[in-house]
Formats: sequence, C-alpha cells, structure tokens
Amino acid sequence: MAGLLLAACGDFDVANENAPTTDQLEGNPTRAILARAATGIFTGSAGLLDDVGADIQQYGIYGRELYNLAGNDPRDTGEELRGPQDPGGRAGLGWANKYANIRNINIYLRGVANSTELSEAEKHASAGFAKTMKAWSFHRLIVRTGPLGVPMDVDRAISDPPAEFVSQTDVYAAVVAMLDEAKADLLAGGGTFPFDFAPGWTGFTTPADFLRFNRGLLAKVQVNRALLAGCGGPCFTGALAALGESFITTADLPASLATGVYSAYDQAAGEPTNPITENLTALRYYVHPSVAALVQTRGDGSKDLRWTNKFREGTPKLLNDLTGTIKPIMYNTNSATASAANLSSDIPLLKNEELILLRAEANFGLGNKQAALDDINLIRVQSGGLAPTTLTAGSADGDIITELLYNRLMSLIFEQGTRWIDARKYGRLNTLPLDRPGDVVHAHQLVPTAECDARALAVPCNPLGN
Repeated sequence: MAGLLLAACGDFDVANENAPTTDQLEGNPTRAILARAATGIFTGSAGLLDDVGADIQQYGIYGRELYNLAGNDPRDTGEELRGPQDPGGRAGLGWANKYANIRNINIYLRGVANSTELSEAEKHASAGFAKTMKAWSFHRLIVRTGPLGVPMDVDRAISDPPAEFVSQTDVYAAVVAMLDEAKADLLAGGGTFPFDFAPGWTGFTTPADFLRFNRGLLAKVQVNRALLAGCGGPCFTGALAALGESFITTADLPASLATGVYSAYDQAAGEPTNPITENLTALRYYVHPSVAALVQTRGDGSKDLRWTNKFREGTPKLLNDLTGTIKPIMYNTNSATASAANLSSDIPLLKNEELILLRAEANFGLGNKQAALDDINLIRVQSGGLAPTTLTAGSADGDIITELLYNRLMSLIFEQGTRWIDARKYGRLNTLPLDRPGDVVHAHQLVPTAECDARALAVPCNPLGN
C-alpha cells in the first residue's frame, strides 16, 4: 500500500494537448501537441476561415464586382466606394489574423525542429507544410497592401522594435524563396504527414500531393510578381515551370476544373459557416450591374453558363443611389432554384480552372499568344459553354487581355476579388465603373493605424516613404 501511495504522488503538471502553451510547443512537443497546432494553422492560413469572407467583400466592392446593400454599415456604400479610406477601420483589416497565423507557424516550426517524437522525414514534411502556409499568408498580405509593402522579419520578441517594412518587390522574392524551401522539405518528407488534414484538402494530404498545391500557389505568386513587382519574363517562365509540377490538368473536363483546395465550412456546433451564402430573398450581396453587362452569349442566345450557374434575379434593392437586382447563388443549395443559403458550402481557394487561366496569363506575358488563346478557349468552352473566341494570335494585345480578364472574372467571381486584383495587375483600375459623382477606385488597402502608431508615423502612413 505504501508503494502504491508513493507511486500515485507523481507530477500533477499535465500537458493540455488540446490547447498547448507556447512553451510546450517550443520545447519538446509531443506528436499530439504538434498535430493540434497544425490544425490551427489550417484554420488561420491566408485568412482561410477568418478573413476569406471579408476579403471577398472588401476586394469585391473595391473592384466593382459586388455591392453590400444591407444598409447596416455606411462604409459599404460610402468609404469603400468613395473614400477616404480609414486605416483604423476596414481599410486596415485583413492584417492581424494573417500575422497571428504567421506567428503561430513560426512557433510551430521551432517545435517541429525540437521534437524528439517525429522522425526526420516527418520533420521535413511538417516544415514543408508550414513554410508553404506561411508563404501563402505573406502573399495574401502583399496583395492587399501592394506598393506600401509589409513587415516580414516578424519572428521577434514583443519587446523588440517593430519589424521594418519590406518593398513589394522584395516580399514577392521572399515568398518565392519560401515556397522553394518548402518544396525541398516536402521532397524529403516521406510518404505521410504526422497530422490529419482539415476538410477541403482532399487529394493533397501526402507530402507529394501537397507539393502539387505548393507549385500551383507558386505559379500564382509568380504571375502576380511578374505584373505587380516588375519581374516580367523570368517570373512568367517560373510560373510555367511551377505549373508543370502542379495539379493542373486538362483530363476529365469539365469536372476536373473544380479540383483544388477549398475553405471548408460546416453547420455543426462550433464549426465555421460559409460567410457569403444567403437566401435569394436577402438584401445584402448583389453582383455589380457592370458585370452583368459584360456577360457573353452562347450560340443559342443563352448566357455564359458561369453566369447562369452563379447568379439569379433577386429582390431589387436601392440604397444610397446604388441599385442591385442580381444575387449570387453559387454557394446556395443545389435545388433547381438555389434560393436557400447553404452554410456548409465550401469556397474555392485554388482550383484547376484558375491554374489553366494562370497558364494563359504566363504564356501571354511571354508572347506565346496562341498558347494563351488555347487555354482561354478551353475555359470558354468547358466552363462557360461558349464558342471559342474569334481572336487570333494576330489580334491586338489589349483585346486578348480583355478576353483573358473576362474569363478570369466569370470563372473566379465571388471567390477572391479577382476583378480588382486583375485591374491592378494590368493597369486597368481606371476602367472600373464609378457609380456616382465623387466615387473613386482604391488602388490598395492601407497600413493599419496600429502599425503606424508603433512606428511613430502620422496616420495614414507609408513606412517605405515611396
């Protein structure tokens, strides 16, 4: 009995593997603790769940892709369409969650390196996963801020001075290097990850398959870098090389166009729900009327299938001299009318259809116009049900760009703010419609007020001084 009593008087400091502390993660974390941390990275990476709805709305309004006519926040029809932007409000959002996730990834990477429970292959696999997600977060950040740059050297103590801002050019270069470093880790990562994947990642749950996602993401980064950071041809070439190692395919069309990574939602208790879906009778989201005016027709006179599959006439709404009539239904139920919200509907983050259009962008950027038109026509036919374009390799560059951007808009609308981002990429912000006298088109979001204050800069600030 005495022996049993002595044995029972052990260490009462039991690790909480469901909510580990930073010390537990950075010390010698168990396999279970690291697996929980990986789940958290899935949730936060690149704003997958926290920011995706806000990004779709913010970028969509800026790019005249959509209206929010709910009327419960004057910024939806005021500041975001007219300005001036408030860095202490929405113009400064889409920042903190992504940096919080980057911090979690840095802690996770130290824990992976220190763990004695993971094999060397598992450590590489885990590092490749984390570095890819970290690169994705930085890419999302530079897309929102553009020429204002972002801080990158943020893995520092809270007592240290704030990290310096890095130029758009240098951020893109660092993100590419991070994705390539992740590739090396994934190649050394064996056959499995030491954690379960979140929903929405079907087909990408081994190091080899996840590498195909990494390469698809790299292709997207390289195209943006070519056009937004002045990299040009070398980055277009890099994008094509990355696509060759990605999950891009022209087999099993049109079904394979939807293959990719999704932000997954569920109506179960405690789970995040789709932030965009709403009943057809709701008076919040409407597609911008200028988009309806762009829709091309099929041979029988009906409209582009991407339009008819994603939008329906709804209850008209007039608010502050803005009128909406057409509602998004792409995230609604699969009934004949798609009139009911579906809170469990997933939102695409990177899909095969986008990769094919990225290939068209890269080829066009390199002067391979016929190859670009071939991919544009593939999407027109397979996704839109349209006839091939009448454009040829001899057509004016501006006309080919217009056709490329039309297909990107129809294929990616209400997914990532494509119209606004593409207008920036191709110098077409001035072509976006202005609904009312005094309205403007914002070129980028702002540095949040807190970041300006931390550097003793006047608000709004431009830490790079350019």
